[in-house]
Amino acid sequence: MLQSKNLRVLVVDDAESMRKVLVSIIKSLGINHIFEANNGATALNIINEKELDLIICDWEMPKLNGLELFIEVQKKNDPPPFVLVTSNAELDKVKNAVDKGVKHYIVKPIKPDTISKKLSSLFPDAVNNSV
Repeated sequence: MLQSKNLRVLVVDDAESMRKVLVSIIKSLGINHIFEANNGATALNIINEKELDLIICDWEMPKLNGLELFIEVQKKNDPPPFVLVTSNAELDKVKNAVDKGVKHYIVKPIKPDTISKKLSSLFPDAVNNSV
């Protein structure tokens, strides 16, 4: 069984303030192994070097957007769960992502409870829900 302190999470967002908010929320859930990237290309390097349990990624980014990164990650053997974060809940855009295999997404603004519920659904036995 995974424990929250052992989960390895990659947070990808080109906006440093949003990355810091996500990291803070994730740490409050008892997760300590957090990697950060400010664009999809850097994230892909980390993904290729590290063993990860979860990727939380902004949709709109330079160099490789979140959906493009998702598609690259799916080429790996046993890819980790991937959560797309977007400020745009446009139905056509979300439907396109779902058609490409995206199963998890979160619409901004991000709330601690939203992240907690998403992580609890992905790792029911690992996440401390005391946000």
